[in-house]
Amino acid sequence: MPPLPWRAKTQPDPERSYLVMASRLPLRSRRTVPRFLRLTLSVVRQLERTEGLVGYTLLAQPMKGTFWTLSAWTDQQHLDAFARAMPHLAIIRKLRPRMGPTRFSFWTVKGSALPITWEEAIDRLMSSSATPGPSAR
Repeated sequence: MPPLPWRAKTQPDPERSYLVMASRLPLRSRRTVPRFLRLTLSVVRQLERTEGLVGYTLLAQPMKGTFWTLSAWTDQQHLDAFARAMPHLAIIRKLRPRMGPTRFSFWTVKGSALPITWEEAIDRLMSSSATPGPSAR
């Protein structure tokens, strides 16, 4: 399944630094895929109204039960506010028991480097510097 095209929420300043976050979200069972996809729609609607978001894209591998996110933010505070807000917070709580070991990677880039490619994001997520998510701890 091809990734969703990069959805720019704001035009990045080429000289400004932005926070990039990539995640790998594996499911324990492919039976969870339909529920995961339904809940993802709620998160996408939340993203569309979230301040501080520069842009995002999603990559789904439903046959593998793996989902990937890639987003750019004006700063850590806006990303944290999104993660703590509903419906994202409730969805994470619902899905955590059904998730395999998640991985996250965070880095900064100049606006001129946006959008980030999936190749770069996946390379960073698969490197040893990626951070295990809460379900892996």
